[in-house]
Amino acid sequence: MIIDTNIYSALDRGDPRVVSILQSSITIMLPLCVLGELHYGFILGARADLNKQRLSTFMSLDFVDVLRSTSKTAEIYGELAFVCRKRGRVLSNNDLWIASLAIEYDVPLVTYDKDFSALSSRLGDNLILLDTN
Repeated sequence: MIIDTNIYSALDRGDPRVVSILQSSITIMLPLCVLGELHYGFILGARADLNKQRLSTFMSLDFVDVLRSTSKTAEIYGELAFVCRKRGRVLSNNDLWIASLAIEYDVPLVTYDKDFSALSSRLGDNLILLDTN
């Protein structure tokens, strides 16, 4: 499963729904851009060192991998950006990269971010959009 930034944060807080969903996955994948968003958030916060250490511990787990973009990812990104533009929907660049990786690797994307619903026709059953309630 690919996790979005908000899912890592929920997992770090011990959100039982997120823990339950991720327990069913053999591998948890973090796109490189998610790591960037996390580090940016750490810098803005009051507990940067603690958060970096917790992330480092998480990243050292055998079932956690970092996903890097490929030329295929870039091709999918271009298609998704075009679809969003055509539909008048704006997604952040990072969200487009994350969705592109989920499509490329044909794995579920877990997120709380409703913006991804704009790509539900491409992500299909691989979009696991959690309700914030």
